Amino acid sequence: MLATDRRPAGIALAPADGPAVEAARLMARSLASVRALRSEKGIRIDRAADPNATGIIGDEFSPLTTSVGDVEAKRTSANPAFAAVMVGYFRRAGLRPGDVVAVGASGSFPAFALATLSAARALDLRPVVIGSVGASMYGANLPGFTLIDMIERLRSDGLLPYRLAAVSPGGRMDTGGGVLFDESGDTLRAETRRSGLPMVRGATLAERIQDRLRIFHEGSGGRPIRCFVNIGGSAAGYGTTDASLALPPGLILRAPGVPASPTRGVAFEFAARGVPVVHLLFVKGLARDNGLPFDPIPFPPIGEGAVYRSEGLR
Repeated sequence: MLATDRRPAGIALAPADGPAVEAARLMARSLASVRALRSEKGIRIDRAADPNATGIIGDEFSPLTTSVGDVEAKRTSANPAFAAVMVGYFRRAGLRPGDVVAVGASGSFPAFALATLSAARALDLRPVVIGSVGASMYGANLPGFTLIDMIERLRSDGLLPYRLAAVSPGGRMDTGGGVLFDESGDTLRAETRRSGLPMVRGATLAERIQDRLRIFHEGSGGRPIRCFVNIGGSAAGYGTTDASLALPPGLILRAPGVPASPTRGVAFEFAARGVPVVHLLFVKGLARDNGLPFDPIPFPPIGEGAVYRSEGLR
């Protein structure tokens, strides 16, 4: 669904500091809201796994864990400076206020979803978001506290006033299977149904990729989609071909070697149409390319560093 255009009462986003700082501050507030939601649900923060106490780091293993994951990468992704990175990517992609951005977000990197939506709000973009429940280790893999719950909380808070256009269980072939402790995928599918939101449909991965494209275009309200953001390594998001592993992190204005396979993934579907793609998966490379520290404790102060200056946005 497209975003509303209201700002939360009583929250100043410091536009005089520019959209990069505005986005980072908004992401920091969003993390605080997610942390409060976690506390309300009685889910304690493991300070060994989450020394910055962001509240957005999940467990190593859970009924929603679909694959392996690196806790240092998950901690790094929670740096609010990544919202400033997304502002830079959107600017380099040529986006203007009112432009539609399609976002495919797995539960593996919920902080990247916050960074993307914070940047979209700072730049007055219109995101259409499909979220997945499945998550790798230390992602949004706690039942009752999934990416869907986080985004709904931020919408109700007015911080990131966006509704998910649809949800998917994620997992193997985007159907909910392949969970490390629930091969049947019943837990993922139950969490997806619990949301009450429209669900991605299709008996095969190729069909589910096409249904995602349909949902994005219907959610755009007839406006052209100017950018696609892929968050995580889901089969639906960046496909199952050899080209998936070669897809570079960050902003891709022209994807190398777009495959012809029907399971090439939504990222390559948009790339084949000439739409810029932002690929958020290889965290160490994303941090390196944007001059950000890997696994910092604590996070650097918002506003410090080249990423907040227009000439430093890469």
